[in-house]
Amino acid sequence: MTKPLGRTLSVSLLAVLPAVAQAGPPLICHPMSIGDARSLAWGPGSGWNTPRPDYDRARLAEDTVELLGPQTAVLVRMETLRRAAIYASGDAVAAKRLFDALRARVARAADGKVDPLAQFDLGYAVESYRQTRHMFDRLLSADPPEDGYTLVRQALSARGSDPEMEYAAALITHGRTVRGISDKHLKLAVAGAREGSDLDRTLAAHQHLWGDRVQAFRTAMAR
Repeated sequence: MTKPLGRTLSVSLLAVLPAVAQAGPPLICHPMSIGDARSLAWGPGSGWNTPRPDYDRARLAEDTVELLGPQTAVLVRMETLRRAAIYASGDAVAAKRLFDALRARVARAADGKVDPLAQFDLGYAVESYRQTRHMFDRLLSADPPEDGYTLVRQALSARGSDPEMEYAAALITHGRTVRGISDKHLKLAVAGAREGSDLDRTLAAHQHLWGDRVQAFRTAMAR
């Protein structure tokens, strides 16, 4: 699935993105800590902007959906969709195919019930893709009509307690006018992050996003 097929990312894509980001759109510039979990083909190192120049974006929709199986952890889904958004932002055809595939999964309701993971994937992809407009010197081919945060909230409502999904919601609402919304989700994510887990490591890696808020929540919960 990750075998290079000779397709080259546009030079402008790589030129716009700095090697290391301490700021910028949270869904794009801040990778998740997923260890050795399978995700979309990516370049060497730990940089957030290291897509493989030879990755065949014609396979983006197929590869992404294959990786988003029912057993795939939410944090791995988030990293996979982050990478997919970066690839899709440089190819209008790949972007359309990706969103068509993600929407089709939501539409395939079983017994009248939508798969909450499919809802989450579409919602997180929508918000990630929208945030690429802040990083790339190009107009995106189309602005997805969905409200990604609404889809993620619906997924949370269906799944119940899910710290990784709460963290996704915190990232989506980061920087919005009403900060309390993001803090509410972040607090629930912190409460459910087991020590040494991928979520715990991700929170540590994203410390510059949150300042002292994560530690403040932990201190309050320990009392």
